[in-house]
Amino acid sequence: MALFSTKPIVEKKEQWTAPQPPQAVLATLAAAFSFHGEDVRREKSSVEVHLGSNAEYRMWGNMTEEGRKHLPIALTFTASGFDTGTAVDVYARDTFGFRVGSGKSFGVPETFNRRIEEFLSYAAGTLGITRPVSGPVPSPPPISF
Repeated sequence: MALFSTKPIVEKKEQWTAPQPPQAVLATLAAAFSFHGEDVRREKSSVEVHLGSNAEYRMWGNMTEEGRKHLPIALTFTASGFDTGTAVDVYARDTFGFRVGSGKSFGVPETFNRRIEEFLSYAAGTLGITRPVSGPVPSPPPISF
């Protein structure tokens, strides 16, 4: 175990196939997350979404509802077209950043993983894609600052 780390505690990569063209896929994802007030950055072939607040999460911690509401997470969706639709590469990770130790105490990995699953299922649903996940998957609440 490293004494200091900046590597994400939880990372997840997936590949989806959507019937829509790439620009429609990106527009749908950008609109879905912008609707909730998240930081959405759109490029030519990708959309990056930043959720939560690192400062708020660090202040409140993983043991409080207020802290968990502000989990710092980033989602990157890269779209490329092919004959019958779009291939979507998905990369989800926490953006907790610099920390002492692994960051794997007090249920942190489980909390990050559960929240990432919720957001990925939400994103897939906006594209008409069903991804297997256990438990309820609510629409992400708006981020309040």
